[in-house]
Amino acid sequence: MPRFVPYAIVVGLFVLALLFFQFRDRSYLEDVARAAYPAPPVSRVILPPSQEPQGPLLYVSGNRVAFRTEAGLQANVIERFNKGREVRQTQVNGDWVYVRDTDTGRQGWISGRYLSPTNPTGVTASN
Repeated sequence: MPRFVPYAIVVGLFVLALLFFQFRDRSYLEDVARAAYPAPPVSRVILPPSQEPQGPLLYVSGNRVAFRTEAGLQANVIERFNKGREVRQTQVNGDWVYVRDTDTGRQGWISGRYLSPTNPTGVTASN
């Protein structure tokens, strides 16, 4: 056997071990890929106005008025509205009015006795 064979075997084993430990954990490749190809920036999408019919604009006339998931006092409360909050009427069920909150777009039920066609605070959006 030639004299260089043991050295070639040792060097070969060393290279194999180096490759094994180098490529065993490939998470560094993900970091390199993220650095080379960053994610595109998130763009804001502006949706066109809703095409559904617009009901009359109403105002909440009481403080801490319940905005509910269903018509009725036993239904869960989504949020409580204070006097002057703008809502848009969608439908009516007896004394309950299904409305869309103009601030958040959420929809729910409010008792009709707490809604008014005029702003009880006297403050408008242009003030």
